[in-house]
Amino acid sequence: MRIILTVALIVISYITAYCETGKSDVHKILDEVNEYLNEKPDSAFAVLNTLDISESEDGETQALYAILHAKAEYAVTDTIKSDLMLQQAIKYYNGERSRNSSQAYYSLGCYYFGIDKHKASYAFQRAIDLIPDGNDDLKGRAYHALGSCYYANGNIKEGNKAYKTALTLLDEKAGEGTWKLCQNIKMQLNNDAAQQRANIHFTLFVTFIMLLLVSLGVSVYIMIRKKHPVNEGEIESSDDPLEQKLKEGKQKFEDTASYKILLEIRSLNESELQARTDIDVKEIEDTVLASFDEAYHILAEMESKLNHQDLLLCLYGYLKVPNNVIAFCMKSVPGTIRQRKLRLQGKLPEDVRIMLFS
Repeated sequence: MRIILTVALIVISYITAYCETGKSDVHKILDEVNEYLNEKPDSAFAVLNTLDISESEDGETQALYAILHAKAEYAVTDTIKSDLMLQQAIKYYNGERSRNSSQAYYSLGCYYFGIDKHKASYAFQRAIDLIPDGNDDLKGRAYHALGSCYYANGNIKEGNKAYKTALTLLDEKAGEGTWKLCQNIKMQLNNDAAQQRANIHFTLFVTFIMLLLVSLGVSVYIMIRKKHPVNEGEIESSDDPLEQKLKEGKQKFEDTASYKILLEIRSLNESELQARTDIDVKEIEDTVLASFDEAYHILAEMESKLNHQDLLLCLYGYLKVPNNVIAFCMKSVPGTIRQRKLRLQGKLPEDVRIMLFS
Protein backbone atom coordinates (compact mmCIF):
# COMPACT_ATOMS: atom_id res chain seq x y z
CA MET A 1 0.00 0.00 0.00
CA ARG A 2 2.86 2.36 0.86
CA ILE A 3 4.56 1.69 -2.50
CA ILE A 4 1.34 2.44 -4.40
CA LEU A 5 0.88 5.70 -2.48
CA THR A 6 4.53 6.68 -3.10
CA VAL A 7 4.23 5.99 -6.83
CA ALA A 8 1.03 8.00 -7.05
CA LEU A 9 2.61 10.97 -5.27
CA ILE A 10 5.66 10.82 -7.55
CA VAL A 11 3.48 10.79 -10.68
CA ILE A 12 1.40 13.73 -9.42
CA SER A 13 4.49 15.72 -8.47
CA TYR A 14 6.03 15.15 -11.91
CA ILE A 15 2.93 16.34 -13.68
CA THR A 16 2.70 19.42 -11.47
CA ALA A 17 6.39 20.28 -11.72
CA TYR A 18 6.50 20.21 -15.49
CA CYS A 19 3.09 21.42 -16.47
CA GLU A 20 4.52 24.72 -17.74
CA THR A 21 7.25 23.21 -19.97
CA GLY A 22 6.88 22.26 -23.65
CA LYS A 23 7.29 18.52 -23.06
CA SER A 24 4.39 16.14 -22.64
CA ASP A 25 3.54 15.03 -19.12
CA VAL A 26 4.80 11.51 -19.83
CA HIS A 27 8.11 12.75 -21.21
CA LYS A 28 8.63 14.90 -18.11
CA ILE A 29 8.07 11.91 -15.88
CA LEU A 30 10.50 9.84 -17.94
CA ASP A 31 13.20 12.49 -17.52
CA GLU A 32 12.80 12.34 -13.73
CA VAL A 33 12.75 8.54 -13.67
CA ASN A 34 15.96 8.50 -15.70
CA GLU A 35 17.72 10.49 -12.96
CA TYR A 36 17.18 7.96 -10.17
CA LEU A 37 16.69 4.67 -12.06
CA ASN A 38 20.19 3.37 -11.27
CA GLU A 39 19.80 3.99 -7.52
CA LYS A 40 16.11 3.00 -7.17
CA PRO A 41 15.24 0.55 -9.98
CA ASP A 42 12.23 -0.87 -8.06
CA SER A 43 10.56 2.53 -7.72
CA ALA A 44 11.41 3.45 -11.31
CA PHE A 45 9.94 0.19 -12.61
CA ALA A 46 6.75 0.74 -10.60
CA VAL A 47 6.36 4.29 -11.94
CA LEU A 48 7.01 3.21 -15.53
CA ASN A 49 4.33 0.51 -15.28
CA THR A 50 1.75 3.14 -14.37
CA LEU A 51 2.36 5.22 -17.46
CA ASP A 52 0.17 4.95 -20.53
CA ILE A 53 2.29 5.18 -23.67
CA SER A 54 -0.26 5.62 -26.40
CA GLU A 55 0.23 6.22 -30.09
CA SER A 56 -0.43 9.90 -29.46
CA GLU A 57 2.96 10.22 -27.79
CA ASP A 58 5.78 11.36 -30.08
CA GLY A 59 8.49 8.98 -31.28
CA GLU A 60 11.13 10.38 -28.93
CA THR A 61 8.95 9.80 -25.88
CA GLN A 62 8.06 6.27 -26.93
CA ALA A 63 11.74 5.44 -27.62
CA LEU A 64 12.84 6.84 -24.24
CA TYR A 65 10.10 4.88 -22.46
CA ALA A 66 11.18 1.66 -24.19
CA ILE A 67 14.80 2.17 -23.09
CA LEU A 68 13.99 3.06 -19.48
CA HIS A 69 11.38 0.32 -19.08
CA ALA A 70 13.76 -2.36 -20.43
CA LYS A 71 16.60 -1.10 -18.22
CA ALA A 72 14.42 -1.05 -15.09
CA GLU A 73 12.82 -4.41 -15.90
CA TYR A 74 16.24 -6.06 -16.33
CA ALA A 75 17.52 -4.50 -13.09
CA VAL A 76 14.51 -5.75 -11.11
CA THR A 77 13.68 -9.12 -12.74
CA ASP A 78 17.01 -9.97 -14.46
CA THR A 79 15.10 -10.51 -17.70
CA ILE A 80 13.33 -8.60 -20.49
CA LYS A 81 10.05 -10.12 -21.64
CA SER A 82 9.70 -8.49 -25.07
CA ASP A 83 11.93 -6.78 -27.62
CA LEU A 84 9.07 -5.10 -29.53
CA MET A 85 9.46 -1.62 -28.00
CA LEU A 86 13.26 -1.87 -28.13
CA GLN A 87 13.14 -2.61 -31.85
CA GLN A 88 10.96 0.47 -32.34
CA ALA A 89 13.40 2.56 -30.31
CA ILE A 90 16.35 1.30 -32.38
CA LYS A 91 14.43 2.20 -35.53
CA TYR A 92 13.74 5.66 -34.15
CA TYR A 93 17.39 6.42 -33.28
CA ASN A 94 18.46 5.02 -36.65
CA GLY A 95 22.04 4.21 -35.65
CA GLU A 96 22.89 7.62 -34.22
CA ARG A 97 25.89 7.72 -31.89
CA SER A 98 24.19 8.52 -28.59
CA ARG A 99 23.78 7.04 -25.13
CA ASN A 100 20.09 6.28 -25.72
CA SER A 101 20.80 4.50 -29.01
CA SER A 102 23.58 2.50 -27.34
CA GLN A 103 21.35 1.67 -24.34
CA ALA A 104 18.65 0.38 -26.70
CA TYR A 105 21.10 -2.08 -28.28
CA TYR A 106 22.50 -3.03 -24.87
CA SER A 107 19.01 -3.89 -23.58
CA LEU A 108 18.29 -5.80 -26.80
CA GLY A 109 21.43 -7.84 -26.15
CA CYS A 110 20.16 -8.59 -22.63
CA TYR A 111 16.86 -9.77 -24.14
CA TYR A 112 18.63 -12.09 -26.60
CA PHE A 113 21.26 -13.36 -24.15
CA GLY A 114 19.16 -16.31 -22.98
CA ILE A 115 17.75 -16.97 -26.48
CA ASP A 116 20.44 -16.53 -29.11
CA LYS A 117 24.04 -15.76 -28.10
CA HIS A 118 25.02 -14.73 -31.65
CA LYS A 119 22.25 -12.13 -31.85
CA ALA A 120 23.14 -10.98 -28.36
CA SER A 121 26.82 -10.58 -29.36
CA TYR A 122 25.82 -8.46 -32.35
CA ALA A 123 23.59 -6.23 -30.19
CA PHE A 124 26.30 -5.71 -27.54
CA GLN A 125 28.89 -4.91 -30.22
CA ARG A 126 26.52 -2.34 -31.74
CA ALA A 127 26.03 -0.85 -28.28
CA ILE A 128 29.81 -0.48 -27.95
CA ASP A 129 30.11 1.10 -31.39
CA LEU A 130 27.41 3.71 -30.68
CA ILE A 131 28.53 4.78 -27.18
CA PRO A 132 29.76 8.40 -27.17
CA ASP A 133 32.95 9.28 -25.30
CA GLY A 134 32.55 9.75 -21.57
CA ASN A 135 30.11 6.85 -21.03
CA ASP A 136 32.63 4.38 -19.64
CA ASP A 137 30.19 2.64 -17.29
CA LEU A 138 27.77 1.63 -20.07
CA LYS A 139 30.67 0.75 -22.35
CA GLY A 140 32.25 -1.37 -19.62
CA ARG A 141 28.98 -3.22 -19.02
CA ALA A 142 28.58 -3.79 -22.76
CA TYR A 143 32.09 -5.26 -22.98
CA HIS A 144 31.32 -7.48 -19.98
CA ALA A 145 28.11 -8.70 -21.63
CA LEU A 146 29.93 -9.27 -24.94
CA GLY A 147 32.62 -11.24 -23.10
CA SER A 148 29.94 -13.38 -21.44
CA CYS A 149 28.57 -14.22 -24.91
CA TYR A 150 32.05 -15.24 -26.06
CA TYR A 151 32.52 -17.46 -23.00
CA ALA A 152 29.09 -19.06 -23.53
CA ASN A 153 30.05 -19.85 -27.15
CA GLY A 154 33.37 -21.39 -26.06
CA ASN A 155 35.56 -18.54 -27.35
CA ILE A 156 37.66 -18.19 -24.21
CA LYS A 157 40.33 -16.01 -25.83
CA GLU A 158 37.90 -13.30 -27.01
CA GLY A 159 35.88 -13.56 -23.78
CA ASN A 160 39.03 -12.98 -21.73
CA LYS A 161 39.97 -10.02 -23.93
CA ALA A 162 36.51 -8.40 -23.58
CA TYR A 163 36.52 -8.89 -19.80
CA LYS A 164 39.91 -7.19 -19.48
CA THR A 165 38.63 -4.24 -21.52
CA ALA A 166 35.52 -4.02 -19.30
CA LEU A 167 37.68 -3.92 -16.18
CA THR A 168 39.63 -0.92 -17.50
CA LEU A 169 36.37 1.00 -18.10
CA LEU A 170 34.35 0.21 -14.98
CA ASP A 171 34.87 2.18 -11.76
CA GLU A 172 34.62 -0.09 -8.71
CA LYS A 173 33.81 2.91 -6.53
CA ALA A 174 30.77 3.88 -8.64
CA GLY A 175 28.43 1.75 -6.52
CA GLU A 176 27.84 -1.66 -5.00
CA GLY A 177 26.49 -3.13 -8.24
CA THR A 178 29.53 -2.03 -10.23
CA TRP A 179 31.86 -3.27 -7.48
CA LYS A 180 30.24 -6.73 -7.56
CA LEU A 181 30.46 -6.80 -11.35
CA CYS A 182 34.18 -5.99 -11.21
CA GLN A 183 34.75 -8.73 -8.63
CA ASN A 184 33.00 -11.28 -10.88
CA ILE A 185 35.16 -10.22 -13.82
CA LYS A 186 38.34 -10.51 -11.74
CA MET A 187 37.28 -13.96 -10.56
CA GLN A 188 36.75 -15.15 -14.15
CA LEU A 189 40.08 -13.69 -15.28
CA ASN A 190 41.84 -15.40 -12.36
CA ASN A 191 40.18 -18.69 -13.29
CA ASP A 192 41.33 -18.22 -16.89
CA ALA A 193 44.89 -17.57 -15.75
CA ALA A 194 44.82 -20.63 -13.49
CA GLN A 195 43.49 -22.79 -16.32
CA GLN A 196 46.15 -21.47 -18.66
CA ARG A 197 48.87 -22.31 -16.14
CA ALA A 198 47.39 -25.77 -15.71
CA ASN A 199 47.40 -26.29 -19.49
CA ILE A 200 51.04 -25.22 -19.70
CA HIS A 201 52.01 -27.57 -16.87
CA PHE A 202 50.13 -30.43 -18.51
CA THR A 203 51.81 -29.75 -21.88
CA LEU A 204 55.23 -29.67 -20.21
CA PHE A 205 54.45 -32.91 -18.38
CA VAL A 206 53.34 -34.68 -21.57
CA THR A 207 56.42 -33.37 -23.40
CA PHE A 208 58.65 -34.64 -20.58
CA ILE A 209 57.03 -38.09 -20.71
CA MET A 210 57.42 -38.24 -24.50
CA LEU A 211 61.10 -37.26 -24.28
CA LEU A 212 61.59 -39.81 -21.53
CA LEU A 213 60.04 -42.55 -23.68
CA VAL A 214 62.15 -41.55 -26.69
CA SER A 215 65.28 -41.53 -24.54
CA LEU A 216 64.37 -44.95 -23.16
CA GLY A 217 63.78 -46.29 -26.67
CA VAL A 218 67.14 -44.99 -27.87
CA SER A 219 68.86 -46.53 -24.85
CA VAL A 220 67.26 -49.91 -25.51
CA TYR A 221 68.23 -49.72 -29.19
CA ILE A 222 71.85 -48.94 -28.28
CA MET A 223 71.92 -51.85 -25.83
CA ILE A 224 70.59 -54.22 -28.50
CA ARG A 225 73.13 -52.96 -31.03
CA LYS A 226 75.96 -53.51 -28.56
CA LYS A 227 74.86 -57.11 -28.09
CA HIS A 228 74.19 -57.66 -31.80
CA PRO A 229 76.45 -55.26 -33.73
CA VAL A 230 76.14 -54.78 -37.48
CA ASN A 231 79.52 -54.89 -39.22
CA GLU A 232 80.43 -52.03 -41.53
CA GLY A 233 79.10 -52.68 -45.01
CA GLU A 234 76.79 -55.43 -43.80
CA ILE A 235 73.10 -55.24 -44.67
CA GLU A 236 70.64 -55.97 -41.88
CA SER A 237 68.89 -59.24 -42.58
CA SER A 238 65.29 -59.34 -43.75
CA ASP A 239 62.80 -62.18 -43.89
CA ASP A 240 61.80 -61.11 -47.39
CA PRO A 241 64.40 -62.24 -49.97
CA LEU A 242 63.35 -59.54 -52.45
CA GLU A 243 63.75 -56.80 -49.85
CA GLN A 244 67.13 -58.24 -48.83
CA LYS A 245 68.44 -58.30 -52.40
CA LEU A 246 67.08 -54.83 -53.12
CA LYS A 247 69.04 -53.47 -50.15
CA GLU A 248 72.19 -55.27 -51.27
CA GLY A 249 71.73 -54.02 -54.83
CA LYS A 250 71.29 -50.44 -53.65
CA GLN A 251 74.47 -50.62 -51.62
CA LYS A 252 76.39 -51.93 -54.65
CA PHE A 253 74.94 -49.29 -56.95
CA GLU A 254 75.80 -46.44 -54.55
CA ASP A 255 79.50 -47.28 -55.02
CA THR A 256 79.34 -46.73 -58.80
CA ALA A 257 79.96 -43.74 -61.05
CA SER A 258 76.46 -44.14 -62.50
CA TYR A 259 74.97 -43.43 -59.08
CA LYS A 260 76.94 -40.20 -58.85
CA ILE A 261 75.66 -39.19 -62.29
CA LEU A 262 72.05 -39.79 -61.22
CA LEU A 263 72.62 -37.64 -58.15
CA GLU A 264 74.05 -34.91 -60.37
CA ILE A 265 71.17 -34.81 -62.85
CA ARG A 266 68.17 -35.55 -60.59
CA SER A 267 67.42 -31.81 -60.12
CA LEU A 268 67.63 -30.94 -63.85
CA ASN A 269 64.53 -30.18 -65.90
CA GLU A 270 63.65 -31.91 -69.18
CA SER A 271 65.41 -29.42 -71.49
CA GLU A 272 68.52 -29.43 -69.33
CA LEU A 273 68.60 -33.23 -69.40
CA GLN A 274 68.33 -33.33 -73.18
CA ALA A 275 71.37 -31.04 -73.37
CA ARG A 276 73.48 -33.57 -71.46
CA THR A 277 74.64 -35.53 -74.50
CA ASP A 278 77.77 -36.56 -72.59
CA ILE A 279 75.81 -39.01 -70.44
CA ASP A 280 75.70 -42.64 -71.55
CA VAL A 281 72.25 -43.79 -70.41
CA LYS A 282 72.96 -47.36 -71.59
CA GLU A 283 75.87 -47.53 -69.19
CA ILE A 284 73.61 -46.34 -66.35
CA GLU A 285 71.05 -49.01 -67.24
CA ASP A 286 73.70 -51.74 -67.38
CA THR A 287 75.09 -50.66 -64.01
CA VAL A 288 71.63 -50.73 -62.44
CA LEU A 289 70.94 -54.20 -63.83
CA ALA A 290 74.33 -55.49 -62.69
CA SER A 291 73.90 -54.10 -59.18
CA PHE A 292 70.35 -55.42 -58.81
CA ASP A 293 70.88 -58.66 -60.74
CA GLU A 294 69.53 -60.98 -58.03
CA ALA A 295 66.66 -58.67 -57.09
CA TYR A 296 65.79 -58.35 -60.80
CA HIS A 297 65.49 -62.13 -61.23
CA ILE A 298 63.51 -62.61 -58.00
CA LEU A 299 61.05 -59.91 -59.09
CA ALA A 300 60.83 -61.43 -62.60
CA GLU A 301 59.95 -64.86 -61.12
CA MET A 302 57.37 -63.34 -58.75
CA GLU A 303 55.70 -61.24 -61.44
CA SER A 304 56.05 -63.19 -64.68
CA LYS A 305 53.83 -60.76 -66.62
CA LEU A 306 56.31 -57.90 -66.22
CA ASN A 307 58.61 -57.25 -69.19
CA HIS A 308 62.18 -55.95 -69.06
CA GLN A 309 61.14 -52.29 -69.23
CA ASP A 310 58.67 -52.82 -66.37
CA LEU A 311 61.34 -54.46 -64.20
CA LEU A 312 63.83 -51.69 -64.96
CA LEU A 313 61.22 -49.09 -64.06
CA CYS A 314 60.66 -50.90 -60.73
CA LEU A 315 64.38 -50.64 -59.95
CA TYR A 316 64.49 -46.94 -60.82
CA GLY A 317 61.42 -46.46 -58.62
CA TYR A 318 63.16 -48.21 -55.72
CA LEU A 319 66.12 -45.82 -56.16
CA LYS A 320 63.68 -42.85 -55.92
CA VAL A 321 64.76 -41.50 -59.32
CA PRO A 322 62.48 -38.62 -60.49
CA ASN A 323 60.14 -39.35 -63.40
CA ASN A 324 61.85 -36.93 -65.80
CA VAL A 325 65.27 -38.53 -65.11
CA ILE A 326 63.79 -42.02 -65.57
CA ALA A 327 62.32 -40.87 -68.88
CA PHE A 328 65.75 -39.53 -69.90
CA CYS A 329 67.49 -42.80 -68.98
CA MET A 330 64.83 -44.99 -70.63
CA LYS A 331 64.50 -42.66 -73.66
CA SER A 332 60.84 -42.00 -72.99
CA VAL A 333 58.75 -39.02 -71.81
CA PRO A 334 57.73 -38.16 -68.21
CA GLY A 335 54.01 -38.54 -68.94
CA THR A 336 54.49 -42.06 -70.23
CA ILE A 337 56.61 -42.95 -67.20
CA ARG A 338 53.88 -41.74 -64.83
CA GLN A 339 51.25 -43.81 -66.64
CA ARG A 340 53.44 -46.93 -66.62
CA LYS A 341 54.10 -46.48 -62.91
CA LEU A 342 50.38 -46.28 -62.19
CA ARG A 343 49.78 -49.39 -64.29
CA LEU A 344 52.58 -51.25 -62.51
CA GLN A 345 51.32 -50.27 -59.08
CA GLY A 346 47.93 -51.68 -59.99
CA LYS A 347 49.48 -55.03 -60.97
CA LEU A 348 51.88 -55.51 -58.05
CA PRO A 349 50.89 -56.93 -54.66
CA GLU A 350 50.51 -54.23 -52.02
CA ASP A 351 53.64 -55.22 -50.05
CA VAL A 352 55.79 -55.23 -53.19
CA ARG A 353 54.28 -51.93 -54.41
CA ILE A 354 55.04 -50.26 -51.08
CA MET A 355 58.58 -51.70 -51.11
CA LEU A 356 59.35 -50.37 -54.58
CA PHE A 357 57.46 -47.10 -54.90
CA SER A 358 56.76 -45.71 -51.41
